[in-house]
Amino acid sequence: MKGEEQVRRHFPISLVGLVVTGCVFALQAIPFTGIFLMFAMAMVWSVVLVNGSMIGVAIEAIMGRVSRLWLLLPLIFYGGYWTVAALEHSALRELSSLTDAANMQVMTGFDPAHHALVFERDENGNSAWLTNNFALAVAYTVKGNVPEGYLSKRMIERPLCVKLRETRELQSTNVQTSEFRDGEAFAYGPLETRFCNLSMPERPELPIVTVSRKETTDSEKSLPVTRITTTITMPDGRSFQLLGGVAAPLGWIPMPIIGCGLDSGAARWECGAWLSRNSHTPIVPGGTPYRQASNVLARALGLVPIAIEDRAGSDSAMVLANIARIQEATLARQLSNVDAMIADPTAKVTEWQIDVLVSRADALASHAGAVMTGIERAARLHLKARESGRILARLAAALPPGEFAELKSRLLSIYADAGNDHWLWEAEPLLRRLGDLGPDALPYLINPRASLPSVDGAAIEGLCRVGSSARVVAEPVLLALWAKPNLSYDLLNDLFVAMRRMGISPPPLVDDKRNLFVKLQADWENVSPSSPSRVCAAREERIAREQERIGGVRRHNLY
Repeated sequence: MKGEEQVRRHFPISLVGLVVTGCVFALQAIPFTGIFLMFAMAMVWSVVLVNGSMIGVAIEAIMGRVSRLWLLLPLIFYGGYWTVAALEHSALRELSSLTDAANMQVMTGFDPAHHALVFERDENGNSAWLTNNFALAVAYTVKGNVPEGYLSKRMIERPLCVKLRETRELQSTNVQTSEFRDGEAFAYGPLETRFCNLSMPERPELPIVTVSRKETTDSEKSLPVTRITTTITMPDGRSFQLLGGVAAPLGWIPMPIIGCGLDSGAARWECGAWLSRNSHTPIVPGGTPYRQASNVLARALGLVPIAIEDRAGSDSAMVLANIARIQEATLARQLSNVDAMIADPTAKVTEWQIDVLVSRADALASHAGAVMTGIERAARLHLKARESGRILARLAAALPPGEFAELKSRLLSIYADAGNDHWLWEAEPLLRRLGDLGPDALPYLINPRASLPSVDGAAIEGLCRVGSSARVVAEPVLLALWAKPNLSYDLLNDLFVAMRRMGISPPPLVDDKRNLFVKLQADWENVSPSSPSRVCAAREERIAREQERIGGVRRHNLY
């Protein structure tokens, strides 16, 4: 008993925490056990274990269970840590003071009425944030992959936001809208319900003031610092620099991280020990951890803050006129690319988007014959022209009914010659539209290739478009698909509508745990053999009916 007491007096029992930390670290170093410990967050156990050990040693020493000399261990640990932390926070305060003093001297002479503000890189959405919160109607960012070379950022009113979002052909024009929130935090604060942000290709007309930034890693004594230098270059060549960045000082509570983890980038198991720091602490002083650098930039540019209630969107007529010009320019590029595909379906094309052309029935109809010629060329070349062929097939599928019907003999001819591995069986939009050519298309629509998951069961819509004259051939095919378990709700809609339009009464679902059959009946009770063929595109038809219900006008699924 006396020997055990003597051991306890020499070595604090609290040191067990350090021993456990070492054992856990050793187990983490072995990938087999380490992977389980990683998911158990073993890497941060050391925070509790090490601090618990130090506090426990101090308590044991104070209570006399061990020699008072053991107090030196926690005193050195915490005293040394807090000394370094205090020095780092002092260095951060000094750095912040110098940075703030330097930035206060910068006045650029920027004038929104006579200059265009252009960001070389739009870090943290600065361009849009400035237009939301200051008297700045528009800002720009450099965008190398659009012909204009720039994207403009401005605020527009909510009705125009809704209209633009519902205009599908804008998807290939780089015209985009986005919501934003008030306040300086990125993901918090009340949502602005009166306006949204608009981004679109647009070249600045006024003399350009460029904002660029450079990031370097440095240290102030032991304080890690990431310095960010923002350079404002005026049209006359004068430049001004704003200083900023983030530091990573130690916190006031020691947080030793000891452990291992998977480095997915290098595909190896790595171990280490370090002290956790308050990363991303802004160097620029401010009341919140967000947007200090943006506010410094706004002050240097002389931008006037605007209150939330005083916001005003850009002129809608001007915005729509700009978008119309973008659409026309995009249409011209898409037509040029399509002409190149038609001339040589194997040629490399730089832009594959055709959304604007698809939405322009007049331009598309005038190219119907040429598009069909391109499809025929691509069909003969098979795999060599697979991508171009599928794009041209999508254009053919978007043709108005009259122009599409004129291609009947040519379309059926290429499908008659297509083997089971041909790309024509991958042309989902064309397979869906093939039924508009009438019963002569049935041999190709009942081909199993036309109903594969890879084309999302396209033949279902195709058979539906043929109508009641396809019932004898289509009924066993549709019922066999209907009887399959675990079908998606979209596919069930397609099948239900197809059967109703052919005069087939859909039987109850075999396994209907979600009670979907009743919903299908309610949604499509008015579909009959006399319904227009456009109802066969059930997913698009649902959207179009909702448009009619809300606004009285159908903008999609016109045929």
